[in-house]
Amino acid sequence: MFRKVLVVAGAAALVAASITTVPASAATKVSNGVACSKSGAKTKVSGSSYKCAKNPLVKNSKLTWLSLDCLNTATTYTKAVANLPKIKAATEATVAKLDADIAKQALQVEEAAKIVPEYQAKIAKANAELTRLKADTANLTKNKATIAAWTSAVRNYEVAIKAYATVGKQSDRSEKAKAQALSQYENSKTDIGTTLDMAKLICAKGF
Repeated sequence: MFRKVLVVAGAAALVAASITTVPASAATKVSNGVACSKSGAKTKVSGSSYKCAKNPLVKNSKLTWLSLDCLNTATTYTKAVANLPKIKAATEATVAKLDADIAKQALQVEEAAKIVPEYQAKIAKANAELTRLKADTANLTKNKATIAAWTSAVRNYEVAIKAYATVGKQSDRSEKAKAQALSQYENSKTDIGTTLDMAKLICAKGF
């Protein structure tokens, strides 16, 4: 009986010894999502750095270990989301101004469509008159002032036509600027979605 008691006592001692000598590697391994208690605490596991913090991607989250890559990507995402309304407001203001410019330029293009042909007809008439006057070599001196006037008229009409031609180019530039502004806003939304997907991947539990 006494021997049995000794055996049982010895077995209990061995169990106790084994419990008190559990190696550190058997403890819960630090990874994303593992609970922690001290906010801001940091540690390293296999070369990866972790911090005890609340997951920015999870509402009402509790303190858990999160990799610094996870926290950095999640922070980038939350900042981008917070900044998106500003980008939207700036885009809307830009588009509104460009729409006003485009409307004004459209009227100018319409006006040019009417006036340019008239100016071209006047240039043709002036050139015909210049041809006639210059052909009258006997009266070149007498007609010098008239020739100069017609030449000046042709030059002025050509300058006016060139000015109207730039209106169409301005309208094209405004349309492109509007498309670019809208595209940049859409790209910002796409980037946010991409960053979120990346953050979810990097912040995955156990990663």
